[in-house]
Amino acid sequence: MSEVSTETLLTAIQDGKPWLARFTGKEYEKAYQEYRAKYAPLFREAVLADGEEGMEALTEVLLDGLAEGWKRQKPWNRSLAMLNDKQMMVCFLGPMLMEDPVCAPLEETLREGWAARWPKEAYRAASQEKIRKGFRPTFLGISLPFGGDDGEE
Repeated sequence: MSEVSTETLLTAIQDGKPWLARFTGKEYEKAYQEYRAKYAPLFREAVLADGEEGMEALTEVLLDGLAEGWKRQKPWNRSLAMLNDKQMMVCFLGPMLMEDPVCAPLEETLREGWAARWPKEAYRAASQEKIRKGFRPTFLGISLPFGGDDGEE
């Protein structure tokens, strides 16, 4: 395994509260960039250190770590913990890994490994841009009839 500890990589998924709280149309872009700055180098280092043959092992270790984390939860909190981890995989980790050609295969093996272990909880991947464009513009909680930011920066 690489120099980066598994616990550090699991933190990118399991400590999702501050990131998920910012999963809004106004905050997502900034939160994603901060997440990427913090965790992208760590995942890149882990992938480069382990190489292609170590990618499957890294995937198994990460998925085992997630499952162990859920087991440590109170029974009534396990499904929420799984949902939060899945949201982190979809909204932050997956798009971050997809952006980096070195890490993109890890995103695919994680998603496929997740689907193999928990088929009823399988998810699809999307780029950060696609997720960002999916936010509907609202005013006082009411959806506005016109589109939002169509990629204009």
